[in-house]
Amino acid sequence: MMSAVKTAVRVAVMIMSCLVALSSVAEAATFRVDPSRSSLVVEICREGAASRFAHDHVVQATSFSGRIIYDPAAPGTSSISVEVNAATLRVDSPQMRQRFQVRGEPTPADVSDIERNMKAEGQLHVAKFPLITFVSTTVTAERPGQYSITGQLTIHGVARTVRFPATVAMEGQTLRGTGTLSFTQSSFGYRPYSALLGAIKNKDAVTLHIDLVAIPE
Repeated sequence: MMSAVKTAVRVAVMIMSCLVALSSVAEAATFRVDPSRSSLVVEICREGAASRFAHDHVVQATSFSGRIIYDPAAPGTSSISVEVNAATLRVDSPQMRQRFQVRGEPTPADVSDIERNMKAEGQLHVAKFPLITFVSTTVTAERPGQYSITGQLTIHGVARTVRFPATVAMEGQTLRGTGTLSFTQSSFGYRPYSALLGAIKNKDAVTLHIDLVAIPE
């Protein structure tokens, strides 16, 4: 008799645990982006007559924050906002170059020069525009776990409407969202890096790789 009671209790506990887990996914919840487990990386490719003497680059956000409201039952009420400290952008870390399989190895002097130019007045001008932000305006479900996200991306003080596909999955109590977004640098009011009268330069179009891990607030 006692054995049957213990078995019934264990089954009830298991059922309750499953119901709690399901409710955490099915209901709207607010999450905080965990920068230590997330990444925002821009991939920049070279072009120009002397491009063989240059390198492709990756630029990593090292200081950022974000907030996600996720409701799989009503995607239209979901939202995401992200804020990046532009002054802390890092160019061509060996780990990121390896992760994105970027060929070549720029010298420390090259990396320093590229980063200095990127943050200077002629490009991002981080002293005047210290933040890069994204705020969603619409989240649309395409299929289970697949969404189309539209929002305002602000770089160099210029806001533009962008749209990109994203994959969202719950891993226990943790949310993970991934996606890629392409845009042109000139659309945000600055020109891509260029040297030797344009013989070496970066392409205007770049790709942002998004991998956000968020935990419940």
